[in-house]
Amino acid sequence: MVVAVRAKLAHRINDDVVSLNQPACARSTEHPEKCRGCIRIRPQQGHPGCLSQALHGRGKHEDRKELGLIAAFHPEVLVVQTNASLQGHFMKNIMKFLSYNEAPALLDTYTACMSEHGIGDNAGSRHEGLAVQSRMSPVFVHDPRNGDTLAERFSLEGNPEIGKDWATTSLEYLDENGQAQLMEIPFTAADFAVHEGRFKKHFVPANGSGDLVPLHEYIDLAAEERYGKTPFVWSTDAERRLTELAVSPAIVELTEERRRNWRMLEYLGGLHVERMEEEHRRELDEWKQKYDLANTEREGSIDSIARGMAELAAASGAPATPRVQTVPVSAIATAPSAETSAETVPQGAGAAPLVEITDDDQPKCTNCKTCYQDLSELFERTKIMVDGQPKEVSRVIPGVFEKIQITPELIQKAARVADDCDAEIIRFHQPGS
Repeated sequence: MVVAVRAKLAHRINDDVVSLNQPACARSTEHPEKCRGCIRIRPQQGHPGCLSQALHGRGKHEDRKELGLIAAFHPEVLVVQTNASLQGHFMKNIMKFLSYNEAPALLDTYTACMSEHGIGDNAGSRHEGLAVQSRMSPVFVHDPRNGDTLAERFSLEGNPEIGKDWATTSLEYLDENGQAQLMEIPFTAADFAVHEGRFKKHFVPANGSGDLVPLHEYIDLAAEERYGKTPFVWSTDAERRLTELAVSPAIVELTEERRRNWRMLEYLGGLHVERMEEEHRRELDEWKQKYDLANTEREGSIDSIARGMAELAAASGAPATPRVQTVPVSAIATAPSAETSAETVPQGAGAAPLVEITDDDQPKCTNCKTCYQDLSELFERTKIMVDGQPKEVSRVIPGVFEKIQITPELIQKAARVADDCDAEIIRFHQPGS
C-alpha cells in the first residue's frame, strides 16, 4: 500500500502521528498542491483513523481526528473522502480531485490492512465496503465551487440510506430445520467490528444472560436506563446458527462516536434543512385536513338548519313565498370545477414511478452495484431468497417517491443508471410521458 503525503502535511501512518495544527497544503499558495492520504483504521494510540487505546483497556482516551473535516474548513480546499470499493464514486471524484486547480485539494481514502485487521487476504475490498455501510468511514465531497453555504458544498452521495443513523443489512442464518433464512438488522459500527479479528475480544456470547438489548437501541437509552441491561449484536456461529454477542463498553463508545460523526456530516450536508422542510409540509397537510374537515362540518350544520326551518314553516301553515331555485351551500363548496381540479390533482398523479424493478425481475439482478452506488437516493442493496439460497440484489427504496423531489438532474441520473444496468431490469419512465 502506497501512502503519499506532500506539502508538509504530516500524516505518518506507520508512526501513528498526525500534525494538523498548521497544514501547509491547506493554505493559499500561488501553485496549489494536492495532498493524498491512505487511511488505515487500526487500534493504536494517536492514529486519526483508530479507535484509540480505549479498545484495549489501557492508555489515555483520544478522540478520533477526522482529516477530511479538518481540511474542509480551510479556505477553498477541495476534500474528497472516498473508498475504492465504491468504484463509481472513487473514479468520478478522483478526476475531480486531479483537475481542481483553484486551491489545494485533499484525497482521503479508507484502506484495509489484512494482517493488522485480522481479515482474509481476499477480503480487503469487501471490508472497505463494510466501512462505508456501517458509518465507520463515510464518504463525502467538499467542493467549494458548488456554492457559499456548507449544505451546497458538502455532498454525501455514495453513502447508503442517507437520513438514517444506520443502513439496513440482511443477516443470513440457518433455522432449526437447516433452511436458509434472512433477518434484517441495522448495520452499526459494532456489526463492522465483529467481522474483524482485531476486535475479537470485545464480543462474547451472551448466552441469554441479563436483560439483553440490541446495541442500536441501547445507545438511545439514558445512562440511568442502561443499568442492568446488556447491549448485544446479532451474529452467526460456525454452523451459521443465530447467536447473540454481548459487546464491551469500548465498542458501545465506538458506536456512539461513529453515529455522532455521521449525524454531523448529515448536518453539514444540509439534511437538517430538508427535514425541516418535510416537517413543515407535513404540518401544512395536517392543517389543511383540519380546515377541510371544519368546513364540511360547518356546511352540514347550515344545511340542517335550513331543513329545520323549512319543516317548521310547513307545520305552521305559513304562506308560501315565491319559489326561488337555490343551491345548497355544500354543493357550491364541494362542486369541482375544471380550474380547481387542475390545481388540486398533483401533476403525474397515478403515473408510473420514475424507476422500478419488478418482483419478477429482481432475481435476475447481477448485483453490478451501479444503481445503488451511483444513485443511492433511489436504490439500495438487499438480499432475497432465490431457490432456497440468499442472493444479494438491488431494489428501489420502498416509499422513496413519496418523500423525494423529482428534479431534472435526478431524471437524467435515473435514465443513465437504467441504461447502465447489466441485467437490464431497471424500468425508467419519463415523467409526463
